[in-house]
Amino acid sequence: MLIAITVLAVCLEAAADSKESGLSEMLPAFSAPGKGYSLYIDLDICKMTVYKDGKAYKAFPVSGGKPSTPSPLGPWKIAGIYSWGKWYGGCFMRLNVPWGIYGIHGTVTPHVIGKYNASGGCIRMHNSDVHELKKLISPGTAVYIKQKTAAFRILENGMIGSDVYIIQQMLQAMGYYKGSLDGKFGKGLENAVIEFQKGNNIKPDGIVGYETYNRIRNSLE
Repeated sequence: MLIAITVLAVCLEAAADSKESGLSEMLPAFSAPGKGYSLYIDLDICKMTVYKDGKAYKAFPVSGGKPSTPSPLGPWKIAGIYSWGKWYGGCFMRLNVPWGIYGIHGTVTPHVIGKYNASGGCIRMHNSDVHELKKLISPGTAVYIKQKTAAFRILENGMIGSDVYIIQQMLQAMGYYKGSLDGKFGKGLENAVIEFQKGNNIKPDGIVGYETYNRIRNSLE
């Protein structure tokens, strides 16, 4: 999978250069395609920048996922554009995220837009803005979601998200994880974490806390 290969290549460089343990360092940098539209969503400042042919074209205020239900970070694509009901402002632009249904849409609670992140993981926009955006993009449009302030989460069986997705990629690269890269923390990933912990003198509880996360990351240097 192209995203997986790109992320892992950046992981090695980022892990060596940073002393932090945040997810953001493990993601590839954003690069706007030279042709067509692309979207760069910065959840640290609740802003979407639309790029046209590689140059900033327009900006919209947005709101992303709250800490307990974070937005999917990193590079994605628009998988489909749908006319959903009023709760979504009549428009839902689905992302090709493997662990759930996430997208860009309107909202009936516009007061949070551009101010703070409060959704279940989707990117919310003002209804008028999402309908304007809909006219610009199409399935296949590149989308990049960034959030350096995303909180570190202790990961365990049953959780989903970008952080789970990256742990799967890293453990797969080291030969511990044999399952699908789907961002879902299941029994296969739990067993892979336990085996890694056993080989690195860490309590084999199958939970990815700070020590396990940093040891996995450092093992890729």
